[in-house]
Amino acid sequence: MYKDIVQHISSCINCRKNKPSRRKPDGHLQSIEPPRGVWECLAMDYVGPVPESKSGNKYFLVLIDLFSKFVVTKPVPDNTSTTAARFLLYDVFMIYGVPLEIITDNGRHFTSALYESLIKLVGCCHVKITPYNPQANGQCERRNATLVPNLIALSNHSRSNWDEKLLPTTYNYNTTRHDSTGYTPFELMFARSPRFMFDFISPPSVPLTTDTYRKTMQQFMEHTLLAARNSNLRHQLKAKQRYDSNRPNPQYYIGQNVIIRNRSLAMNKFSSKFIGPYTNVKQVNNKTYVVQNTKNNQQTPITVQDLRSI
Repeated sequence: MYKDIVQHISSCINCRKNKPSRRKPDGHLQSIEPPRGVWECLAMDYVGPVPESKSGNKYFLVLIDLFSKFVVTKPVPDNTSTTAARFLLYDVFMIYGVPLEIITDNGRHFTSALYESLIKLVGCCHVKITPYNPQANGQCERRNATLVPNLIALSNHSRSNWDEKLLPTTYNYNTTRHDSTGYTPFELMFARSPRFMFDFISPPSVPLTTDTYRKTMQQFMEHTLLAARNSNLRHQLKAKQRYDSNRPNPQYYIGQNVIIRNRSLAMNKFSSKFIGPYTNVKQVNNKTYVVQNTKNNQQTPITVQDLRSI
């Protein structure tokens, strides 16, 4: 009788659409495999709007190398696709080179024809995360959560000089040992330790020939890159075990009727939390599906945390 009652209540569409869940969001952590080298895979995001600085900047761009964790930042006055494209071309590609792929969210500044044309021109793959799923770009989001408090702490009371503190804050991050790799981002990026302005007693470099220096650097990088990647994998495994603990990971079959989380901007306290019905038409991975509206046949990629069966 208990099972029949549970099944009867679960089959009530109005209850499924409107009643909140009191448990952890569905879906296990889908980790991105660490790249095998430096500057192969990057993640990029805008931060802002923030209080306008004296220079007129309201946003800043953050770009991170997913292997070394090396961060590049720049304060900008707006969050347009033109600004993002100029940042990539002049502050990234022409200084550090072109990566194999760049991960971004689905903001209009990253999906415009101009931005896509630049990515295609340089031969880079553009990976866009699932909408309303910032965890897919989690490393960039995590770096933002570290940079922003430090930036606020260094800024004046009115926050009008935050853009002047962005470069020192970024440098501090890049020269600090990272838990997931065991090295500083600067070391992995440039194959040497950073020399600080107050390192007056640092020993001078040992004279080496060009060939000897190249062999030494090659041995250093082979050992360091392998150690950093293994450390990255161990760190990811621990994070996944913590995240997945006591968390359901439901699976949906193709053709199943479902409802999806209501993301309408016009939502209020009395709005339905879920809308539908939709039909599951494709499984992208263990956490992401493509659903189709039964009325207009529009397809939407969505994660399990925003799905409910009916």
